[in-house]
Amino acid sequence: MAEDIPLFPLNVVLMPGAPLPLHIFEERYKQMIGECLEEDREFGMVLSDESGTREVGCTARIVEVLERFEDGRMNILVEGSRRFRLNNILTGKPYYVGEIEYIEEEPERDEEIESLARECVSLLERVVKAATGGSVGIEIEPPYQNLSFAIAGRIDFEAEVRQQILELPTEKERLERLEGLLRRAAERMERERENQQKAERNGYLHKDWDRPSGR
Repeated sequence: MAEDIPLFPLNVVLMPGAPLPLHIFEERYKQMIGECLEEDREFGMVLSDESGTREVGCTARIVEVLERFEDGRMNILVEGSRRFRLNNILTGKPYYVGEIEYIEEEPERDEEIESLARECVSLLERVVKAATGGSVGIEIEPPYQNLSFAIAGRIDFEAEVRQQILELPTEKERLERLEGLLRRAAERMERERENQQKAERNGYLHKDWDRPSGR
């Protein structure tokens, strides 16, 4: 069933369950966020760039107003909620309003995607370890419907790649896409880390060679 919601087109892709800080400074969006706060309602976020406005987006729930300024600007924290398909952009208010339909997913059998889920989390651990030396701490438990979004929300993929993941209709397809992306990222970052460590060791050795022999 179609529904009208406030719409925030932006060059950002919001994932269900993922947090996103926003700085609200345009007058029309100050009004929009103010109304959403008063009415305790969500607004829609959809990727919009030089290629146009996409048809699939995600609703945003305002978690917290982090800071208010005297001129009405706000720093807020939102969290992705539900995917939707944008059918039409309506006029009549200072901000955009979207006529949308929520995207419902058919349930999948957990045992069919469990191995994919575990492999993706393992690869994510490799990426994070290579980048920071830390760990991710994602629980791998059924149901796995939102695991792909949790993983994609932690990696700084390009907006177009994130949009492709958002648009894939099933969790299995999203995890399969992520597996390839994460594997390439892990291998690249591990090579870079290894090369950096080699360079540091070589630099240390060269410093030793430059020391006076004491004769």
